[in-house]
Amino acid sequence: MKHIDPVCGMIVKEETAKVTFEYNGKTYYFCSDFCFEEFKKNPEKYLKEGPDKNAMNKMEKQGM
Repeated sequence: MKHIDPVCGMIVKEETAKVTFEYNGKTYYFCSDFCFEEFKKNPEKYLKEGPDKNAMNKMEKQGM
């Protein structure tokens, strides 16, 4: 099954997700540790606003 990383918007397959995280009874799938850490800082932001179009740039700056 495929899911959308709530931070960067990438499509993530369950079997290849770098990280999974349960929040309010729902499991979220992440393409990287970076996206997971960003989500943990403020999950409601990503759930209300959707993926951050600049997340990939931020990830690249951190060498991810």
